[in-house]
Amino acid sequence: MANEPRSLVRRTLRILETIKDAPTKGLSLSEISRRSGVPLTTTHRIVGELRDWGALERDEAGEYRIGLRLWEVTSVTPRTEGLQRVALPYMQDLFETTRRGVHLAVREKDQVVFVQCFTSPETAGDRARVGGRYALHATAVGLVLLAHAPSELRERVVKGPLMKFTPRTYASERELRQALAQIRRSGYAISDRQIHPEYVSVAAPIYGPANTVDAALSLIVPHTESRGPSVVHLVQATARGISRALGAGGSQTGTQPSSGIRKNG
Repeated sequence: MANEPRSLVRRTLRILETIKDAPTKGLSLSEISRRSGVPLTTTHRIVGELRDWGALERDEAGEYRIGLRLWEVTSVTPRTEGLQRVALPYMQDLFETTRRGVHLAVREKDQVVFVQCFTSPETAGDRARVGGRYALHATAVGLVLLAHAPSELRERVVKGPLMKFTPRTYASERELRQALAQIRRSGYAISDRQIHPEYVSVAAPIYGPANTVDAALSLIVPHTESRGPSVVHLVQATARGISRALGAGGSQTGTQPSSGIRKNG
């Protein structure tokens, strides 16, 4: 009997994780049960309680999605609350200047987690959402965070296995090591169609008060837009502004960007 509460908590968390990772249209009770592996009767009970509390919402079609009350609770996470508040006006300026997707992300163990997003209409269905998780070795923000991660974690990720999302995703230890070294030298990363076959992401590190890389900022552009230097400059300037606002000291600069977008991160 002593294990029952912990078992119930685990099942509740599994249900929340299942719904979070679902398409934006939501999931029915039977889909939640099937995807989470929680029996339907238990799913019905847990989902009902989560809905009553406000953690889940049910639409007219009877499908469930994450509710506003849960977002209210998670939005004040101490690790990201100050970061999001400081970064938001800088991200909005970058978005209004480019009309392209702007993403803010942090590292959680061996994954990148998006904590704030401005999404352009043309990429709304394909790009990251707040709370979404991706592999570190494929996205530009993930590559920045991996390049500055503790060496033990970096070694574990680099040695693989490395999942391929497109034919251009880094798949070899040697190639990824070279890319991470270049990112540390240059101060930015470019993921050239490594997640989506039509888009390129450009990212730069965001430094916190201790001058450690606490987050990364990226801009998403179609691969047909060969505006490499200007895009890199915009992203780096925005990331430096956020870093200064967070209290980072010193100078965090890299080498000048090359004359075109290339797959160097």
